[in-house]
Amino acid sequence: MKGIAKKDRYSKAQRWIEVVGLNGFEDAYPEELSGGMQQRVALTRALANEPDVLLCDEPFSALDAMTRQIMQQELLHIVLESGKTVIFITHSIDEALILSDRLVVMSARPGKVKAVFSNDLPRPRMLDTQLTDRFLELKRQIWDLVQEEVLGSMAARVRER
Repeated sequence: MKGIAKKDRYSKAQRWIEVVGLNGFEDAYPEELSGGMQQRVALTRALANEPDVLLCDEPFSALDAMTRQIMQQELLHIVLESGKTVIFITHSIDEALILSDRLVVMSARPGKVKAVFSNDLPRPRMLDTQLTDRFLELKRQIWDLVQEEVLGSMAARVRER
């Protein structure tokens, strides 16, 4: 569709297949792939189109905890290798802190920016980053804001009754 020759499309696809670790599964059907592998395929399809910005709306929410952590590390690796900007929507504070350079906390309805945090956790962020004092400090700050929204939303619903 972009006028790219078949040989070039194949080469580009093969490169991204290697980046996301799907070598050997090029001819597999979706039902033959694990949930994590299916997520990698979706990510590969998006990256192969060479977007300036990659928009991800809860891409790992349906995955089990281990696969989710693996995919988080994969995404960090892909972003590092590709230099892409990713806007990643998640309800997981831990996931946001591991993946982001900047976090935006949204208010309840209507959704407005409640706060913006600069993530100063050192890179590379591995899973043990979640055990650091700074991680826990940032998590507490974000948790307090989110909890404030949840409690406010619940109070509003009670008043409506």
